[in-house]
Amino acid sequence: MGVATVRNLLDCLRSYFNIRYAILLVPICGFAVYDSVFQAFSSILAVLRDSYPDVPVTVIQMIVALPPMVSVPGTLLAGVLAAYIRKKYLAEFALAIIFIGGMIPVVVPQPPLEAMFLCSGLVGLGQGFLHPLANAIICQRWSDNDERSRVLGFKQAFNYIGEVVVILCIGFLALGRWSNAFLIYLGIIPILVMTHKYLPAGELDRKFIDRSHRSQGLHDLTRPKVIYLFALFFTASLFLYGYYTNIALHVQGASLGTPADVSVATCTISVVSLVVGVFYGALSRKLGRFTLTFGFAVLALGMVVASLGESLVVILLGGVLIGVGVGIQQISTIYYISRAVSSHSVTLAVSVVLACVALGSSLSPLVLNGIEFALLGAASPSAGLLVAGVGFAVLTLIEGGQSSLCRAE
Repeated sequence: MGVATVRNLLDCLRSYFNIRYAILLVPICGFAVYDSVFQAFSSILAVLRDSYPDVPVTVIQMIVALPPMVSVPGTLLAGVLAAYIRKKYLAEFALAIIFIGGMIPVVVPQPPLEAMFLCSGLVGLGQGFLHPLANAIICQRWSDNDERSRVLGFKQAFNYIGEVVVILCIGFLALGRWSNAFLIYLGIIPILVMTHKYLPAGELDRKFIDRSHRSQGLHDLTRPKVIYLFALFFTASLFLYGYYTNIALHVQGASLGTPADVSVATCTISVVSLVVGVFYGALSRKLGRFTLTFGFAVLALGMVVASLGESLVVILLGGVLIGVGVGIQQISTIYYISRAVSSHSVTLAVSVVLACVALGSSLSPLVLNGIEFALLGAASPSAGLLVAGVGFAVLTLIEGGQSSLCRAE
C-alpha cells in the first residue's frame, strides 16, 4: 500500500512538471535572472563609495536605484513595440543592451561616474524590456490556463534561484576588484545564443488602433475588469512594499535582533515564495477564482503578525506567511491580467500592470506614512506594518466579493 502511494505521488509530480515547449523555458529562465540582476550590486556600494570619495553617498546609491526607474518607460515601450516588432527580436535587443551596459565598468579602466550612470541606465532599459516580454511569451505560448499557471510559477521560482546565485557570484567576483563583479553579465552571451536558436519569433500584438480591428486594442485595456486589475495590483504593491521599508526599523527599534536577523527574515520570504512559485499551478487549480483572495488574506495575517510580534521567532513566522502571500500575488499579477485580455494585447497589458506595480512600490512610504499621520498623528514602523495588514484585509474583502460575483454569474 505504501509503495503504491509513493508511486502515485511520483506519477502526479511527473505529470505536474511535464509541460509542452519545455525547451523554451531555457531562454525564458535566463530572462528571469537578468531582468532584475542589477539590484544585487547593492552589495558593492560601500566599495563604490570608497572609489569615488568626493561624491555624495546619495549619488552613489542612485547608481543602483536608477535601473528600476529607467525600467518603467522601458517596460511600457516594450508593450507598444510588440505590436510592430516580434518579441524574439525585442528580447535579443534587450539582452544586447544589458550586455553593453554591464560591460562598461569592465572595459573602461577606473570608469568615471558618468560611465557608471550610463551602465545602470542601459541595464535598466534592457531590464524594462525583458520583464514584460518573458511573461508575455509565456502567456501567448501556453494558452491552456492550467499549464500557463504552472509555467509562470516555474519562471518565478527560477527568478528567486537565479537571484541567490547572482548575489553569491557578484560577492566572489568583487573580491579582487569591484569592477570584476560586472563580469556576471558575460552570462548574457549563452542566453542570447539560446534565444536566437530556440525562441520562436512570436506573433505581433494588436495595435491600440488599426484599420482591421479599429480600436480593439484600446478596448481591451480599458475594459472595467482590466482597469480593476490595474488598480488592484497598484494598491497591493503599495501595501506589500510597506514590509520592506518598515521591517528593519521595527526590529531595530524594538531591539528584537540585528541586521543579520532582518536578512534572515527577508530571505525566508524569498525561499517560501520560491516553493509557492513551483506549486502555484496546483494551488491555483485547487482555489480557482479565490487564489488571489487567499494570497491577500495570508499577506494581511503576516503583516499583522510582524507588526505585533515581540520576538524574532514571531517576526520570522510573519515572514513565512508573507512569503506565501508574495508568491501568490506576484504570479497572479501576470496570470490574472493575461486572462483578462486577448492574446494579441497581452504584452501591453503586462507592461502596464508592471508599471502600476513599480509606481505603487515607489509611492508606498509616502502613502503609508500619510495614512499613519492622518489616523494616529505619528508614524512608526510597527504602525506601518499594521496599516499594510489592514490594507490587505480590505483588498481581501474586495477581491473576495469580486470573485463571488464572478462565480454567481
